[in-house]
Amino acid sequence: MSRLDETLRPVAARLIARNGTALTLRRADAPIYDPATGVVTESVTDIALSGVVEEVDISHPDGLVQRGDRIITLAAEPLGDGDPTLDPAPGDTIVLSGTEHRVLSVSATYAGDRPALFRLQVRR
Repeated sequence: MSRLDETLRPVAARLIARNGTALTLRRADAPIYDPATGVVTESVTDIALSGVVEEVDISHPDGLVQRGDRIITLAAEPLGDGDPTLDPAPGDTIVLSGTEHRVLSVSATYAGDRPALFRLQVRR
């Protein structure tokens, strides 16, 4: 971990926690098959977070953005302290004000060796 990681990651986490909106990152766990009953059980993991929510400018020329899409900025630090298996990924869900939004894409902003922020494009 670099000095920038030690300094900037906690700052990003504090600012977003203080000024962000409460939301939940929901990830579907791998389904588990019980051969004795023949039932497949699916479960989800919910992580309570804060994030900065922005409306997306729909004038992007590539056509990949639709009206109602949002960009959500999350601090990376509360998501597992560098464990990449806990990073948000396409296919995850963000629950915002009781409404589920699919994560379409994720980009990371690095402060050194590890991500400090994640920016998620989400859609209802």
